[in-house]
Amino acid sequence: MKLRTQKLGKARRTIRTSRSVAVAIAAALLLLAQPAFAASGAAGGFDWLSWGVSIVNLLIFLGILYKFAGPGITKHFEGRRAQLLENLDEARALREEAEARLEEYSARLDSLEAERKALLDEYHMQGEREKKRIIEEAKAQVDKMRADAKTSVEQEIKKAVASLERQMVEQAVEQAESIARAELDAGRQKALLDSYTKELSSMDAIHGSGRAA
Repeated sequence: MKLRTQKLGKARRTIRTSRSVAVAIAAALLLLAQPAFAASGAAGGFDWLSWGVSIVNLLIFLGILYKFAGPGITKHFEGRRAQLLENLDEARALREEAEARLEEYSARLDSLEAERKALLDEYHMQGEREKKRIIEEAKAQVDKMRADAKTSVEQEIKKAVASLERQMVEQAVEQAESIARAELDAGRQKALLDSYTKELSSMDAIHGSGRAA
């Protein structure tokens, strides 16, 4: 960038020098031609002698100018031509560089577009996988809930059956105990009755033997 600025500054200086030389030549022509026109106006006709002297002076001036400034002018225009060619080459190089950068940026944009599309496809695939995973997890949870519910129902049924069995056993035990108590009471009553009967028989026997005596 700095080199480019230096080249542009040099080209501008060259243009200013060319303009200065052109202005100097034009001023010399006007100054040399002015006496001839002034003499023509004063005499009422065209003064060929003054005009010729002016032409000779102009030629002498141009000769001196070419003698001393010719190589510089030639060098100046050659330098300007070289500068223009260099500027053209630089412009061509800049254009080629710009085209290369444009191609590079276009390639990058294409790459970014492809990457963006790939990312979108990947996100879509991830979304589908996540959706599938969620559905599978939901199905697994439903199956587990069903299995747990079935197990819970079976356990409740088993508990209910065990409770009924326990109640039936308790009732049977109570009934057996009641029967046993009833049978025990009947046996005791019979034993007491037999004992009372024996006592009565013994008392009768004692009273009978007393009367006999």
